[in-house]
Amino acid sequence: MRRTLAVACGAALALLVALPSSALSKPAAAGHFAAYPTDLVSTMAESGPITAGSCTYKQAIDDPHISSTAPAAASVHGWWLRVSGTCPSKANVDTYLQGYWCDIYGCRWITVASGSADVFAGGGSGNRVTARRTCSSTSKTVGWRGFVDVDLIGVSDPSGYTYSTIRNLACVP
Repeated sequence: MRRTLAVACGAALALLVALPSSALSKPAAAGHFAAYPTDLVSTMAESGPITAGSCTYKQAIDDPHISSTAPAAASVHGWWLRVSGTCPSKANVDTYLQGYWCDIYGCRWITVASGSADVFAGGGSGNRVTARRTCSSTSKTVGWRGFVDVDLIGVSDPSGYTYSTIRNLACVP
């Protein structure tokens, strides 16, 4: 019995590992994207100081918004800020965009877009990473949030994400 269970668990784990990351973010049941309850919104667009080696830095992300360039799309941008010390010239910035999904199992955040790049500190159009998802419709309001993870290149730094403000936008992923 234990051997059969171990083989079944091993097969399930192998299947999970073999799936592309985009498949993991797809909902398992029929449902819909929904507006986020506004009374539960928490904000955090810039982390507190993070120290790694001799570098102190912050992670930052802007609020989800409708992009100014066509076609209509929800978008967030992530970047990093040097606070003090000796920091590498670039860091790897991973930025994620999530929509609020509801189905028979409840509501949760689903990652619908991501971006990753090595960028210089400071932000601005050349030093940030975009996660963007084109709207399939603008007739319904959906809850959106973003989060960012900054990894200093060549320096061991702590794990952790910084989350944006949650925004309800007229954009269905």
